[in-house]
Amino acid sequence: MHSSGRALIAVIGALTLFGACQKQPAAMVELPGDRMENPEIGLALAAVPKPFEAVAAEGPSWTFDAPGEGGSGRLVLTVGPVESGSINLVDAVKARKEWFESTEGATYYGKRELGGPFGTILTARGAYPVPDGEVEETWAYAIHPGAYRLISVQYTYPTGESGTRVEQLMEFLGELEALQP
Repeated sequence: MHSSGRALIAVIGALTLFGACQKQPAAMVELPGDRMENPEIGLALAAVPKPFEAVAAEGPSWTFDAPGEGGSGRLVLTVGPVESGSINLVDAVKARKEWFESTEGATYYGKRELGGPFGTILTARGAYPVPDGEVEETWAYAIHPGAYRLISVQYTYPTGESGTRVEQLMEFLGELEALQP
């Protein structure tokens, strides 16, 4: 074999080894039926409700697309680190309200307190401008059922679809479960 051939094989081998050593994104585990698990954040969906389609699971986030009549929505579920102090859901909603109120052109629509499969869920909803119009966003906050961690769910969707989209979000939250360690 010529020296250029050996050099090419060495480069390919080094690149392969480098790629194998890189941290890979967390895998979503799809199980029989509609169940899906994300071991990295310790949560599962008993069934992935329509219209959600899982698109990514990386680090503390799990991302879903949600097609709709006026365009696609996106739901991003993020789990914070384990907390040693208290998690205040009211403060999370207040911070979101302040964000809407301080963002030029944004409107804050209000908050709700709901019961979910693992306790209280607080939501905040508003709308804000984007380059091609406006979007609505509903945020939901809860405490992780398996650890003392804040769950934040951001659901962004086309303006005018809040009735349907909030219903979809509630169905999504109703399917969440803690994975047993």
